[in-house]
Amino acid sequence: MYVALGDSYAAGDGAGSYLSDGTECHRSLSGYPGLVAAKGSLALNLQACSGATTDDVLTLQLGALSATTSYVTITVGGNDVGFGQVMTTCMGSDTTACMAAVQQAEAIATSTLPAQLEKVFSTVKGKVSSATTKVVATSYPLLFNGRDCSIFTDFTAEEMTAINAGTETLAGVIQAAATKAGIGYTDVREPFLGHAVCDAVPWIHNAELFAQYESFHPNADGYRYGYTPKVSTSLGISTTKPIKGKPTVTTGGQNSTDTTRGEVKVAPAQR
Repeated sequence: MYVALGDSYAAGDGAGSYLSDGTECHRSLSGYPGLVAAKGSLALNLQACSGATTDDVLTLQLGALSATTSYVTITVGGNDVGFGQVMTTCMGSDTTACMAAVQQAEAIATSTLPAQLEKVFSTVKGKVSSATTKVVATSYPLLFNGRDCSIFTDFTAEEMTAINAGTETLAGVIQAAATKAGIGYTDVREPFLGHAVCDAVPWIHNAELFAQYESFHPNADGYRYGYTPKVSTSLGISTTKPIKGKPTVTTGGQNSTDTTRGEVKVAPAQR
């Protein structure tokens, strides 16, 4: 059994073809857990849900774990530092407000988030067989390449640089917490290089007016080519194995206390 925990990036938000499971979690088997499970011929328990924080993972998503769990992945932390609020502020306000929002997010990432992540990772490790279960936490991709190409946004170069730097900070915090807890870590920043928002072949959604929950999340190619090879390697699943069909899947309930927490509020740029 493979259990996937975490937030919208773990649920598959942005990949489309969402499961009709009675929730607003935006779970998709075209996200990286579904693709990894298909590649490894694994039964998947997809607990991840849009908007989830570290507290949500701890209190709402761990019921599927047991000593018979073979693989666990976790993508979480973005909502703890206010991903949605930062992106909304930087799209719709001035540079001073954007930079303040990014600085606040980085302050949370370096002060309170490390202990929260360590608690999540250690708790997960304690609920599975530490001798045989592979547990891996992931980072998030860098969103920008220095260009802004949407009619709905007006990011400055300074803002895009700051947001990317904040993502780098978050990656370092996640890696350090994973190392301290004794679990694996997968860094997806490198494979997304050249496929950011506004690149010729983007693997990340730009601002989406009619599906705002997908804004600045990976698209189906981002999950397939950015996340899946790196996560598969970290779990010991051969990257040469083809992705065939859909895995057997079980989902949790709406196990995020606010499924809209990570949404970016999209409106025409006003600068």
